[in-house]
Amino acid sequence: MGCGRTLFLAEGGHVTCSSLRCPRPTVVDELLDDRESEHLVLFDAAGFTIRHPLHERLGDALMICPLHSDIQGSSGPPVAPGRYRAVRVADGWVWQISRGVS
Repeated sequence: MGCGRTLFLAEGGHVTCSSLRCPRPTVVDELLDDRESEHLVLFDAAGFTIRHPLHERLGDALMICPLHSDIQGSSGPPVAPGRYRAVRVADGWVWQISRGVS
């Protein structure tokens, strides 16, 4: 959100932006509170959407993540329509049904 220097540790240990122009002052705290450490993938009639885990943003790991190309290169969706956690294993991915976004 571009907060940078305007971030501070608020009451209760919550990271907050002090800029009056900030459209979402608690966004960093919300991101830090996200406990999901795996990929979340939604398969539907239009195709698929991936939510990558935050740790993939470090060192540009997101840019070399194989999940998108693995799904795109398959002959069809690997699972029925729905929301799944994709867990990387030695020979591919394990798909775990997910009821919601954490």
